[in-house]
Amino acid sequence: MLTCKEMSELGSDIIDRHLGLRTRMAVFMHLRMCWRCRRYIKQLRLTSQVLQQLPLDWEPVDATAIRDKVCKHTE
Repeated sequence: MLTCKEMSELGSDIIDRHLGLRTRMAVFMHLRMCWRCRRYIKQLRLTSQVLQQLPLDWEPVDATAIRDKVCKHTE
């Protein structure tokens, strides 16, 4: 039986489905009994899905320019 700590360490492998049969079965059994780990894995899946939707060609933010505009606007 896996512990919650072991489940958290396996989180990425669970999401990416990089587990052997024996480990997959242990994960399945743990998730059947542990609502906290079910919630954790669900959150990891959601985070992964959101990150996959982000564009890869984003422009870095110029924080100094934004600060200057805000300061100029508030004066």
